[in-house]
Amino acid sequence: MKKITNGLKTAGFSLYFLILFVERLCALILSPTQGGEYALCSGDAFNYVAYVVTALSLAAGTALFIRLFIRIGRSIRVGKGYDFDTDAKDWTIASVALLFGGMMHTGFTMAGVQFAAYGFLIGAMIVKCVENCLSGEDKFLSIVSLVYATLFSMSIPVCYLTTAATPLRELFFAAEFLAVFTLVPCFGLLLFRLMTKGVTDFSPYLPAAMCVLSGLTIGLNWTAEINWFVLIFAGLTLLCYLTVGLIAHKRLCGEKKESPEA
Repeated sequence: MKKITNGLKTAGFSLYFLILFVERLCALILSPTQGGEYALCSGDAFNYVAYVVTALSLAAGTALFIRLFIRIGRSIRVGKGYDFDTDAKDWTIASVALLFGGMMHTGFTMAGVQFAAYGFLIGAMIVKCVENCLSGEDKFLSIVSLVYATLFSMSIPVCYLTTAATPLRELFFAAEFLAVFTLVPCFGLLLFRLMTKGVTDFSPYLPAAMCVLSGLTIGLNWTAEINWFVLIFAGLTLLCYLTVGLIAHKRLCGEKKESPEA
Protein backbone atom coordinates (compact mmCIF):
# COMPACT_ATOMS: atom_id res chain seq x y z
CA MET A 1 0.00 0.00 0.00
CA LYS A 2 2.84 2.40 0.83
CA LYS A 3 4.36 1.87 -2.62
CA ILE A 4 1.01 2.52 -4.29
CA THR A 5 0.25 5.74 -2.39
CA ASN A 6 3.84 6.89 -2.86
CA GLY A 7 3.56 6.41 -6.63
CA LEU A 8 0.15 8.09 -6.81
CA LYS A 9 1.33 11.18 -4.92
CA THR A 10 4.38 11.48 -7.15
CA ALA A 11 2.22 11.05 -10.26
CA GLY A 12 -0.32 13.62 -9.06
CA PHE A 13 2.25 16.36 -8.53
CA SER A 14 4.12 15.43 -11.73
CA LEU A 15 0.98 15.58 -13.91
CA TYR A 16 0.00 18.87 -12.28
CA PHE A 17 3.34 20.28 -13.39
CA LEU A 18 3.37 18.80 -16.89
CA ILE A 19 -0.17 19.92 -17.77
CA LEU A 20 0.14 23.40 -16.29
CA PHE A 21 3.62 23.78 -17.80
CA VAL A 22 2.32 23.08 -21.31
CA GLU A 23 -0.70 25.37 -20.86
CA ARG A 24 1.37 28.28 -19.49
CA LEU A 25 4.10 27.80 -22.09
CA CYS A 26 1.52 27.98 -24.88
CA ALA A 27 0.13 31.13 -23.29
CA LEU A 28 3.57 32.77 -23.22
CA ILE A 29 4.23 31.88 -26.84
CA LEU A 30 0.84 32.84 -28.25
CA SER A 31 -0.40 35.66 -26.00
CA PRO A 32 1.73 38.45 -27.54
CA THR A 33 -0.61 38.55 -30.54
CA GLN A 34 -3.56 36.35 -29.52
CA GLY A 35 -6.08 36.59 -26.72
CA GLY A 36 -8.02 39.72 -27.62
CA GLU A 37 -7.92 42.22 -24.75
CA TYR A 38 -5.42 39.97 -22.95
CA ALA A 39 -2.91 39.99 -25.82
CA LEU A 40 0.30 41.91 -25.20
CA CYS A 41 -0.24 43.90 -28.36
CA SER A 42 -3.37 45.40 -26.77
CA GLY A 43 -1.07 47.73 -24.87
CA ASP A 44 -2.74 47.34 -21.47
CA ALA A 45 -0.19 47.55 -18.63
CA PHE A 46 -1.99 44.72 -16.79
CA ASN A 47 -1.10 42.28 -19.56
CA TYR A 48 2.60 43.12 -19.34
CA VAL A 49 2.64 42.53 -15.58
CA ALA A 50 0.69 39.26 -15.89
CA TYR A 51 3.01 38.10 -18.69
CA VAL A 52 6.17 38.81 -16.65
CA VAL A 53 4.79 37.12 -13.53
CA THR A 54 3.80 34.09 -15.61
CA ALA A 55 7.22 33.88 -17.25
CA LEU A 56 9.09 34.13 -13.94
CA SER A 57 6.74 31.62 -12.31
CA LEU A 58 7.13 29.15 -15.16
CA ALA A 59 10.93 29.45 -15.09
CA ALA A 60 11.14 28.98 -11.31
CA GLY A 61 8.61 26.16 -11.21
CA THR A 62 10.26 24.31 -14.08
CA ALA A 63 13.72 24.54 -12.51
CA LEU A 64 12.41 23.20 -9.19
CA PHE A 65 10.42 20.37 -10.76
CA ILE A 66 13.32 19.29 -12.99
CA ARG A 67 15.46 18.87 -9.87
CA LEU A 68 12.82 16.56 -8.44
CA PHE A 69 12.56 14.56 -11.67
CA ILE A 70 16.34 14.13 -11.61
CA ARG A 71 16.09 12.72 -8.08
CA ILE A 72 13.44 10.26 -9.26
CA GLY A 73 15.70 9.20 -12.12
CA ARG A 74 18.62 8.64 -9.77
CA SER A 75 16.48 6.53 -7.44
CA ILE A 76 15.37 4.36 -10.33
CA ARG A 77 18.91 4.07 -11.66
CA VAL A 78 20.31 2.76 -8.37
CA GLY A 79 17.40 0.34 -8.00
CA LYS A 80 15.65 2.13 -5.15
CA GLY A 81 12.02 3.12 -5.02
CA TYR A 82 11.50 6.86 -4.93
CA ASP A 83 10.19 8.12 -1.57
CA PHE A 84 7.83 11.06 -2.09
CA ASP A 85 7.63 11.89 1.61
CA THR A 86 11.36 12.63 1.74
CA ASP A 87 10.95 15.45 -0.79
CA ALA A 88 7.39 16.51 0.12
CA LYS A 89 8.58 20.00 1.08
CA ASP A 90 10.36 20.46 -2.26
CA TRP A 91 7.30 19.24 -4.20
CA THR A 92 5.19 21.79 -2.35
CA ILE A 93 7.58 24.68 -3.03
CA ALA A 94 7.79 23.79 -6.72
CA SER A 95 4.01 23.57 -6.99
CA VAL A 96 3.50 26.96 -5.35
CA ALA A 97 6.14 28.57 -7.57
CA LEU A 98 4.28 27.37 -10.67
CA LEU A 99 0.88 28.26 -9.23
CA PHE A 100 1.66 32.01 -9.30
CA GLY A 101 1.69 31.82 -13.10
CA GLY A 102 -1.50 29.79 -13.09
CA MET A 103 -3.27 32.61 -11.26
CA MET A 104 -2.54 35.08 -14.06
CA HIS A 105 -5.18 35.41 -16.78
CA THR A 106 -3.12 35.93 -19.92
CA GLY A 107 -3.82 35.68 -23.59
CA PHE A 108 -4.57 32.13 -24.75
CA THR A 109 -5.48 30.97 -21.24
CA MET A 110 -7.13 27.52 -21.33
CA ALA A 111 -9.13 27.35 -18.11
CA GLY A 112 -10.25 23.76 -18.66
CA VAL A 113 -6.66 22.57 -19.00
CA GLN A 114 -5.69 24.46 -15.87
CA PHE A 115 -8.51 22.85 -13.89
CA ALA A 116 -7.32 19.45 -15.09
CA ALA A 117 -3.84 20.24 -13.73
CA TYR A 118 -5.26 21.38 -10.39
CA GLY A 119 -7.35 18.23 -10.31
CA PHE A 120 -4.23 16.05 -10.27
CA LEU A 121 -2.77 18.15 -7.44
CA ILE A 122 -5.96 17.72 -5.43
CA GLY A 123 -5.85 14.03 -6.33
CA ALA A 124 -2.44 13.76 -4.64
CA MET A 125 -3.93 15.47 -1.57
CA ILE A 126 -6.76 12.92 -1.53
CA VAL A 127 -4.25 10.07 -1.69
CA LYS A 128 -2.42 11.54 1.32
CA CYS A 129 -5.71 11.75 3.21
CA VAL A 130 -6.55 8.12 2.41
CA GLU A 131 -3.05 7.08 3.40
CA ASN A 132 -3.47 8.75 6.79
CA CYS A 133 -6.86 7.19 7.40
CA LEU A 134 -5.61 3.70 6.55
CA SER A 135 -2.55 4.10 8.77
CA GLY A 136 -4.67 4.70 11.86
CA GLU A 137 -4.25 8.48 12.08
CA ASP A 138 -7.10 10.72 13.23
CA LYS A 139 -9.62 10.37 10.38
CA PHE A 140 -11.53 13.50 11.36
CA LEU A 141 -8.45 15.72 11.20
CA SER A 142 -7.28 14.13 7.94
CA ILE A 143 -10.60 14.57 6.14
CA VAL A 144 -11.21 18.10 7.46
CA SER A 145 -7.67 19.07 6.41
CA LEU A 146 -8.29 17.85 2.87
CA VAL A 147 -11.64 19.62 2.52
CA TYR A 148 -10.42 22.87 4.06
CA ALA A 149 -7.20 23.06 2.01
CA THR A 150 -9.11 22.30 -1.21
CA LEU A 151 -11.76 24.95 -0.54
CA PHE A 152 -9.10 27.50 0.40
CA SER A 153 -7.27 26.94 -2.88
CA MET A 154 -10.46 27.64 -4.82
CA SER A 155 -11.09 30.89 -2.94
CA ILE A 156 -7.94 32.57 -4.32
CA PRO A 157 -8.94 35.06 -7.04
CA VAL A 158 -7.30 34.93 -10.46
CA CYS A 159 -5.80 38.19 -11.71
CA TYR A 160 -7.86 39.46 -14.67
CA LEU A 161 -8.96 42.67 -16.39
CA THR A 162 -11.95 44.74 -15.34
CA THR A 163 -14.31 47.20 -16.99
CA ALA A 164 -14.57 49.26 -13.80
CA ALA A 165 -13.75 52.93 -14.13
CA THR A 166 -10.85 54.76 -12.49
CA PRO A 167 -10.03 54.81 -9.56
CA LEU A 168 -11.76 51.47 -8.84
CA ARG A 169 -9.86 49.90 -11.73
CA GLU A 170 -6.45 50.63 -10.19
CA LEU A 171 -7.60 49.65 -6.71
CA PHE A 172 -9.00 46.38 -8.05
CA PHE A 173 -5.73 45.52 -9.81
CA ALA A 174 -3.77 46.23 -6.63
CA ALA A 175 -6.17 44.11 -4.56
CA GLU A 176 -6.14 41.08 -6.84
CA PHE A 177 -2.34 41.01 -7.17
CA LEU A 178 -2.00 41.43 -3.41
CA ALA A 179 -4.48 38.59 -2.92
CA VAL A 180 -2.53 36.24 -5.20
CA PHE A 181 0.88 37.01 -3.72
CA THR A 182 -0.46 36.57 -0.19
CA LEU A 183 -2.95 33.72 -0.49
CA VAL A 184 -0.93 31.45 -2.78
CA PRO A 185 1.84 31.14 -0.13
CA CYS A 186 -0.91 30.62 2.47
CA PHE A 187 -2.22 27.72 0.42
CA GLY A 188 1.36 26.50 0.11
CA LEU A 189 1.53 26.33 3.91
CA LEU A 190 -1.72 24.35 4.04
CA LEU A 191 -0.45 22.01 1.34
CA PHE A 192 2.93 21.57 3.02
CA ARG A 193 1.38 20.68 6.39
CA LEU A 194 -1.07 18.29 4.75
CA MET A 195 1.53 16.45 2.66
CA THR A 196 4.16 16.22 5.43
CA LYS A 197 2.10 15.79 8.60
CA GLY A 198 -1.25 14.66 7.31
CA VAL A 199 -2.94 17.55 9.12
CA THR A 200 -3.04 21.06 7.70
CA ASP A 201 -2.75 24.42 9.47
CA PHE A 202 -5.94 25.63 11.16
CA SER A 203 -4.60 28.98 12.30
CA PRO A 204 -7.33 31.68 12.24
CA TYR A 205 -4.99 34.12 10.47
CA LEU A 206 -5.21 32.31 7.13
CA PRO A 207 -9.02 32.37 6.71
CA ALA A 208 -9.00 35.96 8.01
CA ALA A 209 -6.52 36.98 5.30
CA MET A 210 -8.62 35.13 2.72
CA CYS A 211 -11.80 36.93 3.78
CA VAL A 212 -10.14 40.36 3.60
CA LEU A 213 -8.22 39.94 0.34
CA SER A 214 -10.74 37.85 -1.60
CA GLY A 215 -13.48 40.11 -0.26
CA LEU A 216 -11.68 43.20 -1.51
CA THR A 217 -11.27 41.82 -5.02
CA ILE A 218 -14.95 40.89 -5.15
CA GLY A 219 -16.16 44.16 -3.68
CA LEU A 220 -14.02 46.50 -5.77
CA ASN A 221 -15.28 44.89 -8.98
CA TRP A 222 -18.88 44.40 -7.83
CA THR A 223 -20.37 47.08 -10.11
CA ALA A 224 -18.58 45.72 -13.18
CA GLU A 225 -18.75 41.96 -12.62
CA ILE A 226 -19.47 39.69 -9.66
CA ASN A 227 -16.93 36.92 -9.31
CA TRP A 228 -19.39 34.23 -8.22
CA PHE A 229 -16.79 31.46 -8.27
CA VAL A 230 -14.53 33.14 -5.71
CA LEU A 231 -17.51 34.41 -3.73
CA ILE A 232 -18.99 30.92 -3.37
CA PHE A 233 -15.72 29.22 -2.46
CA ALA A 234 -14.68 31.99 -0.07
CA GLY A 235 -18.01 31.52 1.68
CA LEU A 236 -17.59 27.74 1.78
CA THR A 237 -14.04 28.08 3.09
CA LEU A 238 -15.18 30.37 5.89
CA LEU A 239 -18.11 28.09 6.70
CA CYS A 240 -15.82 25.06 6.79
CA TYR A 241 -13.41 26.80 9.13
CA LEU A 242 -16.07 28.18 11.49
CA THR A 243 -17.63 24.74 11.89
CA VAL A 244 -15.25 21.79 11.66
CA GLY A 245 -12.07 23.87 11.25
CA LEU A 246 -12.35 25.43 14.69
CA ILE A 247 -12.97 22.02 16.21
CA ALA A 248 -9.84 20.71 14.51
CA HIS A 249 -7.86 23.74 15.69
CA LYS A 250 -8.92 23.18 19.32
CA ARG A 251 -8.14 19.47 19.10
CA LEU A 252 -4.66 20.16 17.75
CA CYS A 253 -4.00 22.77 20.43
CA GLY A 254 -5.10 20.27 23.06
CA GLU A 255 -2.73 17.64 21.70
CA LYS A 256 0.19 20.09 21.81
CA LYS A 257 -0.53 20.90 25.45
CA GLU A 258 -0.70 17.23 26.39
CA SER A 259 2.45 16.17 24.48
CA PRO A 260 5.02 17.61 26.99
CA GLU A 261 3.39 15.69 29.85
CA ALA A 262 3.32 12.52 27.77
